[in-house]
Amino acid sequence: MLGAIVRDNKLHVIEVQAPVPSPSQALVRTVASSINQGEVRGIRSAPHWQLSDGGHWIPGWDFAGVIEKPAADGSGPAAGARVVGWVRQGAWAERLAAETDQLVELPAGLSFREASTLPIAGLTAWHALRLGDLSAGKRVLVLGANGGVGRFALQIARAAGAATVGVVTSEARRGSIADIADEVSVGLPAEGAFDIILECVGGATLAQCFALVAPYGTIVSYGNASGEPCCFDPGAAFRKPCLRLQSLALYDELDRRPSCNEGLADLVAMLAAGTLRTEIVLEVGLSDVQQACDALMDRRVDGKAVLAIDPAAA
Repeated sequence: MLGAIVRDNKLHVIEVQAPVPSPSQALVRTVASSINQGEVRGIRSAPHWQLSDGGHWIPGWDFAGVIEKPAADGSGPAAGARVVGWVRQGAWAERLAAETDQLVELPAGLSFREASTLPIAGLTAWHALRLGDLSAGKRVLVLGANGGVGRFALQIARAAGAATVGVVTSEARRGSIADIADEVSVGLPAEGAFDIILECVGGATLAQCFALVAPYGTIVSYGNASGEPCCFDPGAAFRKPCLRLQSLALYDELDRRPSCNEGLADLVAMLAAGTLRTEIVLEVGLSDVQQACDALMDRRVDGKAVLAIDPAAA
């Protein structure tokens, strides 16, 4: 089978061995995956001990595909079932082994390419909003709103009855989220009292969010795109009662939940019902995965990038 392996911090598509599932894993024929910035950052600083195939590291977290061989322990879907899920590595290949509690079945009308965008970006948005106690009437500020997590967060919050403001970095990007946010701000708003702020920039931007969060509000920090340290005046926090700064690392959050797939079935249902949509702006095959990764990190992708491993079925 073909897989994208990491060698010298670059991707190379070669013939690799098919994975051998454990008793609690299903063998999945991968139809589509999506590409996330976190994966690409890992590739660019790849530790060579992270191996998923006989000496090769195959990246990839999100996948949608078909169960080729059910789990030997009897858990999970039967052979032929259409599924979506996540793995810690190995999705950028024609076959993968996935724990059955990390996948859910897909309804017949939902495409693999759309479904493949949900797990990592969608679950990050879903859990971040719940850490902020999302409910109707709350005001939600989403930074990085034109990215995968940001787009899902705006739509999930809106579906829950919250008022949303999406933050983009330039006027040219305003239109890309105009139909999924109640308001769009180029740069941080000058003022506001937001009940939930989803923050992924870090540095000075995170510090500025302390002035924008409402009393009893929550800032959820799930990234540090700037790579900068954050310095803030503690007095700004103390003057607001019960201000909460909450970190989110998705895999750690999933590990501490009763189900490590909590939220994914809800996202699939929203996508199938049309209350959530994905914005796929770049689709490539395995042979072009490196170019897609470069485009993502160069900020040339306003939406989701999809890897069509089996383009005819995706």
